[in-house]
Amino acid sequence: MPKKVRNVVGPQVRRIRSQRELSQAELAVRLQLAGLDWGRVALAKIESQIKKVSDAELFVIAKILRVEMEELFPTAEKVKRFLAGGT
Repeated sequence: MPKKVRNVVGPQVRRIRSQRELSQAELAVRLQLAGLDWGRVALAKIESQIKKVSDAELFVIAKILRVEMEELFPTAEKVKRFLAGGT
């Protein structure tokens, strides 16, 4: 049975975090200091698309990763593939 996708930003959060050379634990601490009540496990669930993310949480993530909010969303091509049943 395929997993139930609960957010579309997880892969981009993982990619940007990796580009910044941050571990999940390091990013989780930064997010906690910014007011999100997340640990490493919650961040892993976000990155794996199995935890929902609110719009307010997205603002915090973007701020901490120093990116525009738009960078957290997949490209139009990835959305088309996803909707067509691809990955």
